[in-house]
Amino acid sequence: MRLHRLKDKLGTWALPTAEIGLSDAYAVPLGDPDVPGLSRAMTLVVVTRVHNAAAAAGGMRRGLAYARAFADARQVAGGTLADSPLHRATLGALAVDAAGAFVLAGHAFTLLGRTEVGADPAAAAELRIVAPLAKLATGRLAVASAVEYVEAFGGAGYVEDTGVPRLLRDAQVLPIWEGTTNVLALDVLRATAREDAAGPLLGRLDRAVDTARSMAPALADALAAARAELGDALAEVTADPKGVAVVAGARGLALRLAYALAAALLVEQAETGDELAEVAARLWARRRLRGEDIAVDAHHHLEVLC
Repeated sequence: MRLHRLKDKLGTWALPTAEIGLSDAYAVPLGDPDVPGLSRAMTLVVVTRVHNAAAAAGGMRRGLAYARAFADARQVAGGTLADSPLHRATLGALAVDAAGAFVLAGHAFTLLGRTEVGADPAAAAELRIVAPLAKLATGRLAVASAVEYVEAFGGAGYVEDTGVPRLLRDAQVLPIWEGTTNVLALDVLRATAREDAAGPLLGRLDRAVDTARSMAPALADALAAARAELGDALAEVTADPKGVAVVAGARGLALRLAYALAAALLVEQAETGDELAEVAARLWARRRLRGEDIAVDAHHHLEVLC
């Protein structure tokens, strides 16, 4: 084995990455060498995508804890930074995103466990679309959140000895590892067109709409509207999966699917009496499904959210 170089990466310095060459190395084929091996490798890719989502969600929670602790201690204009309604709104919105990322990653792991341990065909079918959706959405949320965490520390967030810049450097790889956003969005199209993989997701949205009716009618309405729009969009994918409009819109569709799924999962969690999940579900749906500004409510509910 020859080590050609260690890569000089933007982040993840704690995980060295090298380019190597193998010469006269012993190897055993894991399958028929004459058959394309991508489908066999995809089993592992699903696992690593789910782990990528967990890393994104975990990093978001870590950064949020840092930012909240700093805000509680930092004195500004006669009070703490955490007393500022504007900063509270910023932290609250970040907490909502962290909750959305957490349920996406957690649900993906639940499906993976049911698939690997129980050989559950329903879980395997849902995992086919949840794994790429969870990975692509959490990766992008992690980067956006890391930018905010650095900014939340002011100048200290830009200084290496605080450890805060590392949050951003390490987050930046999460939309890249195990498939970029575009690669995963195209995988969602293939899963929808070839395997009807969106069926379980739409069923989960339907159940969440029913559950949310007694919890928060506006939340139920937002979910129902998203479900209707996504149903129409997925029908177009099935009818013409390689059409220019379908392919060009794949990224947007995948993100909307992931955001709707996160809302449904938060509703499921809220049904158990989880106050944080209920607040996060309402604010997530307003922000991610309806495009509304949630600043005022994020400020008011900060103590519940984080």
